[in-house]
Amino acid sequence: MLIRKAEPKDIDSVADMFERMYTLNSEFDPLLQVHDEISERLKRSLVEDLKSEDSLVAVAEDGGKVIGAVRVRLERREYYIPEKMAVIEEIYVMPGYRREGVGEKLVDFVISELSKKGARSIMARFPAKNIIAESFYRKRGFREIHYEFIKRI
Repeated sequence: MLIRKAEPKDIDSVADMFERMYTLNSEFDPLLQVHDEISERLKRSLVEDLKSEDSLVAVAEDGGKVIGAVRVRLERREYYIPEKMAVIEEIYVMPGYRREGVGEKLVDFVISELSKKGARSIMARFPAKNIIAESFYRKRGFREIHYEFIKRI
């Protein structure tokens, strides 16, 4: 298995995986309903992120096939130290490759790459009811820091 930075040729595969993730998220909570144009929007944002210095998209590849992907964005925290924070926005591993360390290797890769860009901490965003994601991150030393509450108006 190879972990590497994503390339333009990977956009369709990565967009498909992230669409699967967002569709799964919508099952956790009706306030996470996916947009009808999610595929196009994902592809468009991935093209931009591949060009951006403040984003990193990485893939796990097995035998030439993309089996997992992660997208991380750097954010500035004006009032906190460290000011640069890496945020895992999406991570997805194809079902047949789960529980084989693919997700952990993707996270390790982005941590290594982003520390070179000055990020000194990393956090992950995921739906509050996703206990699988919570367990994944807790096992890797992550802990909660913020709560976000939402109300339909």
